[in-house]
Amino acid sequence: MSKEGHLERTANAPRDPSLNRVIIQKIDQVGSSIRVLRLQIPDGETITFLPGQWVDVYVPAVSKAGGFTITSAPSSAAARSGYLELAIQQSPDNAPAAWLWQQPADKILGSELRVRVGGSFVWPPAPPFEPRRAVFVAGGVGINPLMSMLSALAKSSLGRADVEVCVLYSVKMPSPTLTGAISADGILFLDRIAALFGSTAQQPPPLRGVLELYLTRGGGEEQTAAPGNGRQEVLTCNGIDVPFSRRRITVQDIESALGHDKESAVVYICGVPVMTDEFVRELYSPGGLGLKTHQVLFEKWW
Repeated sequence: MSKEGHLERTANAPRDPSLNRVIIQKIDQVGSSIRVLRLQIPDGETITFLPGQWVDVYVPAVSKAGGFTITSAPSSAAARSGYLELAIQQSPDNAPAAWLWQQPADKILGSELRVRVGGSFVWPPAPPFEPRRAVFVAGGVGINPLMSMLSALAKSSLGRADVEVCVLYSVKMPSPTLTGAISADGILFLDRIAALFGSTAQQPPPLRGVLELYLTRGGGEEQTAAPGNGRQEVLTCNGIDVPFSRRRITVQDIESALGHDKESAVVYICGVPVMTDEFVRELYSPGGLGLKTHQVLFEKWW
């Protein structure tokens, strides 16, 4: 049985009717398996989206679209030299992703793609709910839609005044440097997120809240780790100290991030299905945290 593709999984998701042109303008490599693409919006094209949405991406010579989350803020598309940003994980079995991973990377620079905006996993939550605290939970490349949301929050007045933000980000332990230290270089968007929470002598941080990093070993080993195992350490990213733990995120971590006023909080979750399903079940459960449906928003990546 063939694996269900993006178009099949999202057949019932809302989509914009417009199919727009974009041009591959820039490609950055993050670690060994992720490329970050900047897609220029040509003059005369207008693309609007909400933070957290994805795009159907049609690449040359591939008939079916791939689905990739927009990681930039909507304001980036509305600027004079507007663009979309996508983080593409290497995936040989995914034809559109494989095309975007052609070697060398500059082979596809200047190529024209077609994109259509879609998806309902978005910030802000549906009115009339106006949360005072937002907890963002990401596993691996599940950080992609949350990156767009955090960027949009940081650019709005809500980012500093009205909403307190907590980011729980779990990712596989990066390869150590020659000195044995843990490097932030291979952790997708960590530098950007840290900058949103880091303050300087001249100005307060764009976001009010905390960032917590969880580094796992992969292969299922982190599934058995308990909250109390291992002390919290600090990873320095562009001069900003980011606390991290050598384990996976737990429901207890989310509960702690929610604080005492749970009724005014919202939780956004994006990660592999087993992680997402576990957290959603515990957050909804009367025997767990007992949150309401409008307080728990999630999307799975495969």
